[in-house]
Order: sequence, then C-alpha cells, then structure tokens
Amino acid sequence: MSEQRDTKQLLMNKSQELFQKKDFDKISVDEICREAGVTKGAFYHYFTSKYDIPVQQYRMIQNEFYSDYEKNSSLDVAERLRHAIMWYSEYCNEDTLNIFTNYHKVMINYNKNRILRRIEIESRVFEELFNIGIAEGVFNDTLKVDFQCEMITRFIFSLLFDWVIFKGGVDLKRELEYLYNNIIHAVKS
Repeated sequence: MSEQRDTKQLLMNKSQELFQKKDFDKISVDEICREAGVTKGAFYHYFTSKYDIPVQQYRMIQNEFYSDYEKNSSLDVAERLRHAIMWYSEYCNEDTLNIFTNYHKVMINYNKNRILRRIEIESRVFEELFNIGIAEGVFNDTLKVDFQCEMITRFIFSLLFDWVIFKGGVDLKRELEYLYNNIIHAVKS
C-alpha cells in the first residue's frame, strides 16, 4: 500500500474510532488529525471536511457489496438476487451501525441542498440481475427493470434508515427476506 493510501486509511480508521467514542458533531478535524498524528493539510488532501468521511466510508461499504456480488457470479440469477437483497442483513451489526448513523446524519443535516443519495452500486447490480433473469427466461420479459430497481433500493435505503433510527433494533434479515419474497413473486416468469 502506498504512503498516501496508508495516510488516508489511517485518517479513516482514527475517525471511525473517534466516531465510536463520541458523537459525530462533537468531533473536530483538529481532534482527528491529533489522533492520527497528521497535519490538517494532510487531512484536507483526502477530505473536503469531516462530513466527507462518512460518505467515503459508505462508498467503501458499497464497494464491499459489489465485491461480494461478483464472488457469487456462479449462482443462478434468482439466488444471486436473493443474496444481493439479503447482503445488508449479514453486513450490518453493532460495529457498522455508527458508520450508517453518521452517513445518514451527514446526508440529512449537512447537505440540505442535496437529496439523499441513492444506493448507486446496488441499483446497477439489481438492474444487471433483472436483465440476466429476463434474458434467461427466469424473470418476466415485461418486467419494468427501472421501477423494480428503484423500489428495491428505496426499500433497502429506508430500512437502513429505520435501522439507524432504532439503533439496530430492526430485524434486517426478516425485512429483507420479506422484500425478496415479494420481489421474486412479482418478477418470476
């Protein structure tokens, strides 16, 4: 790993440690830099502000989602769809709750002129799976792919938001299983 990547990862790690101990709003860039042992110049080389950190952490989660999706390419399309929908039920836990909490906090409170970001990578995955399923004759060829992708990603994003609000007190596995069962019933040929 290059020195630049090491510094950025160090800042991400130290930020995450601080975010676990204190409320996001009470942590300053100075504190993050002090914990990481780097200058503010080094911090601003990688991040526009502390609010950029949860967004980048969330992007890393999306990359993990996509990496896991690629690993499952040998499964049949319905099982790949199930695995993609259920992914967050395995990924989300007490350790990741803070990342999702801070991401939602940043998107709601600090980007008032922006709409909440959609789950971008997930949208592409679901679109690809539906198109594969249609091509293989597994899914109905009249399926409105854009609509289904939008519905799934909005449901997942809303469910994750509920999970954050209730501090992990939402049964993600049950809710995502419900989503999958309803989607598969609606799209099967």
